[in-house]
Amino acid sequence: MKHLIVTADDFGRSPEINAAIERAHRAGFVTQASLMVHEPAAAEAAEIARRNPALAVGLHLTLCAGRAAQVSALTDESGNFPASPARAGLRYAFSPALAEPLRREIEAQFARFRALGFAPTYWDGHTHLHLHPAILRRTLPIALDHGFRTVRLVREPGPCAPVPWIFQALSRAALPLLEKSGVQFADRVFGLRETGRMTTTAIARLLAQLPGGTSELYLHPGAEPSEPDYAALTPLLARHGITLTHWPRPAAH
Repeated sequence: MKHLIVTADDFGRSPEINAAIERAHRAGFVTQASLMVHEPAAAEAAEIARRNPALAVGLHLTLCAGRAAQVSALTDESGNFPASPARAGLRYAFSPALAEPLRREIEAQFARFRALGFAPTYWDGHTHLHLHPAILRRTLPIALDHGFRTVRLVREPGPCAPVPWIFQALSRAALPLLEKSGVQFADRVFGLRETGRMTTTAIARLLAQLPGGTSELYLHPGAEPSEPDYAALTPLLARHGITLTHWPRPAAH
């Protein structure tokens, strides 16, 4: 069996992104959306989810290139995280004074997700920073306390390249901790190699080559150079024996 989760990242970042995610879901392609809870259009995203009850929503943990719950040692004076994932990751790894502000920020984002009316489903991370060891160590107990039992591991098949290799290594390092905690994840994830270039052709090629098991494809509706032709892609699912799914979620938001 081939099961495919199609995730739209950056839900809540802007009205334009929200609208593109809703179009992709209503076209029958996107099955879940990862919410940035402190971005300007997060409340609008929650309303979109309420009127589209089949859309599963998870937490897009944001610790770089986005807004924080409050101004802290993690942010500038306006409450913005560093734009660079590399810079943010180095600070979290080598600044012990940031450990407690980081824990509080992670807790605040999970709490905000629940306050927006969502029950626990899954979490992932903006620029995949949720796999950073210092972040994962602090996130996991908070996620479990909030009832989350599913996370994204970024393990994308394909030829060796620096960025995919880094996330393969981070995912491999996370496995023992996640397995010990009973956290689920897909067999593989697609989207890293085509980030910013998720075209109709690229998605069709992926669908034709999709292996058995549970795969996740993530994309960024509203931020890609052009919107994929979902009407052309949807019939390919049945042709290739693919069943769309999403991570378990409650019946209502």
